[in-house]
Amino acid sequence: MLQARPGTGYQSTGAQYIPPQPQSPSLDIITFQHIQETSIKRISTLDYLRKAHQGKVYWFNTLLLNKTELYRTPSSDPRKMARRATNYLLLGLSLPNIIELCSSNPTEYLKAFSTLLSEYESFQQTHPPDGISSSSLSRGRLPQMFKRATTTGSKGRRASSTAEIGLPMGSDGDLKLVNGSGSNSGMLFPVSENDLLPGEEYTYLLTPSLPFEPDINETFSTLCDVLIECYTKLMNLIASPRDTNPSIAELFSKADTRIRKLILQGAVKDIEDSSRICVRNEISSIGKVIMGGLL
Repeated sequence: MLQARPGTGYQSTGAQYIPPQPQSPSLDIITFQHIQETSIKRISTLDYLRKAHQGKVYWFNTLLLNKTELYRTPSSDPRKMARRATNYLLLGLSLPNIIELCSSNPTEYLKAFSTLLSEYESFQQTHPPDGISSSSLSRGRLPQMFKRATTTGSKGRRASSTAEIGLPMGSDGDLKLVNGSGSNSGMLFPVSENDLLPGEEYTYLLTPSLPFEPDINETFSTLCDVLIECYTKLMNLIASPRDTNPSIAELFSKADTRIRKLILQGAVKDIEDSSRICVRNEISSIGKVIMGGLL
């Protein structure tokens, strides 16, 4: 007589099956996704603002602005626009050094990037468009009136030479001034209000004396290109979750917040103000045509 061995019969295990629970993503994965997604958004925003300034796209499919209409608002003071263009130029000159020299690892890159933006914000507060600030009084602006021109650029990174940024030279006399063989060897260009205050030094921000007033449209467009390159470089440095850590997340948050505060918010506000004025003018002109036909 055959006897079945115990435990060899078919036993249903459906009631005992527990499906595996999906694992929650780690902090490194969350940080990596946040940096990548935010960088892509900033690149898209900067590219859109650049095209809007160049008159290549309609602002949210409503209005095509040209260069003359963009800053033709009551708040667009020429002096403020000139100061903003100069600030954009200084930041645009300083960013390539970080991209080239501080790209060995993401931590070093973000530290330099965040420090540069902090110095840029401090420079804006110290040198406002109206020329008056609380720091200028406390740091002794009056003694600067008697400072010799030969002390310009003698300490640290207070000023950069013209040769470093490739500014055009006019005559042989200008070249002699740059090489130090002229009579005023310490002063490359006439002294302006862009000169730094005593003790005002920066590590990454270049502050050369400019012999010209930059165009704000061209300067802003170029700055957008450089910032796009900065975010692209960061995405290449942080290529996987293994390249992230809590300190990188904090540094990225600080740098990105300053970009939104110092660059994006002001640019968006300018375009929105100009768009409102242009739309009101369009509606007013259409109303005159309609009412003129009825009368």
